[in-house]
Amino acid sequence: MRNVVVFAVINLVVLGSLTGPAVIGLPMLVERLVTDDTRTATLAFVITCGAVTAIVANPLFGIISDLTSGRFGKRRPWLIGGVVVGLGGSALVLTAESVAALMTAWIIAQTGYNASLAAVAGLIGDQVDERQRSSVSGVFGAAAFLGTLPPLLLAAIIPTRLDVIILAMPVVAVIVVTICCTVVSDPPLTRDMRSPLPRGAARELRRIVHNSQFMWIWLQRFLMQLAFSLVTSFTLYFVMLRVSRSPEEATPIVAINTFIGGTGIVIAAVVVGFTAGRRGSYGPYLVAAACGLALAGVLRATAASEAHLWIAAAVGGLSLGGFFAVDLALALRTVPRGSAGSHLGMLNIAETLPQAIAPAIAVTILASAGPGPLAGVSDNYGTLYLTAALIALIALIPMAFLRRVLTRTAPAIPSRLQRARS
Repeated sequence: MRNVVVFAVINLVVLGSLTGPAVIGLPMLVERLVTDDTRTATLAFVITCGAVTAIVANPLFGIISDLTSGRFGKRRPWLIGGVVVGLGGSALVLTAESVAALMTAWIIAQTGYNASLAAVAGLIGDQVDERQRSSVSGVFGAAAFLGTLPPLLLAAIIPTRLDVIILAMPVVAVIVVTICCTVVSDPPLTRDMRSPLPRGAARELRRIVHNSQFMWIWLQRFLMQLAFSLVTSFTLYFVMLRVSRSPEEATPIVAINTFIGGTGIVIAAVVVGFTAGRRGSYGPYLVAAACGLALAGVLRATAASEAHLWIAAAVGGLSLGGFFAVDLALALRTVPRGSAGSHLGMLNIAETLPQAIAPAIAVTILASAGPGPLAGVSDNYGTLYLTAALIALIALIPMAFLRRVLTRTAPAIPSRLQRARS
């Protein structure tokens, strides 16, 4: 459990480092750099560039960390190096004076932080057994969203201090990850597992593509994350339009909205994680998560006040937290031994790819759709969020192909009994 806590803390500070720029920093900086009529498209472009970078960096560093040899272990070099590079990218985001500079800085930050995320995911696959995976998945997911709270709290208290909002968590991440790496268990790669990087990377990619159960899980995560990304698209601009607020007035509302959603994720991830771990059956939790996220999309489509928006955030957060609690554990049931970094790095693409395409989809819907089909909605944000609700329901389809792994087929033997038998 000590290692589990260490992994969760690392995930907390790394994802927290991405929250300040992604939720508050980039929209505010784009607002300063371009005119009102181009801000949505510009923000979508910058977010897409960062998401594409994450799509490449996460599995790449997952594979590299699987194959890294040296006395410092497979994962430690990428954990520390990633947060250091991420801090540098965050500082460049803050000082960007053009859209090109902002895009470049965000790419650097995403590269660094995704190297660390791939490494910590690999540690979970290396060191957590089947019976604990759901509870660990819940704790891991909860810690990830707890990391979003400090920058959001700062944004609510001091919305004009972008330097503090953007740089506070990255500085903490460098310190915390460095300390954690001194206590985490990370054995070096054994001689018989070493192989040249190109040949090893090609072998891992073939293994992933031919793992059909894993690829269905990948598709389900992709659809759920796409639905969530669309549900939360352009929240700042949505609040400014629906609630008629200035950017400065809307920022605390957005921060509170994200805080409520994150709190729901934390609660559901922990509760569902431990409950599902005891039962070993994940199907009912996946169904509830998809239906709940669809409901959140409908609630947001009809939102006309801060309170209505916050209710939608709570429902969406509880739903996504329940999904995260079992999704990672389900994927680990299909991962071959020794390939955790590469498989989970590829799984993270299903989380980051929607961030790349969701802004483009959202911009297209907002530009082409008419007023929402629901009564009382006079803008095209209703159509956007109803589309997200539909995608969440489509995410139930992969379950038809996952029956074999949805339930634990044999009772797992606790690790202490395994040691006793050996």
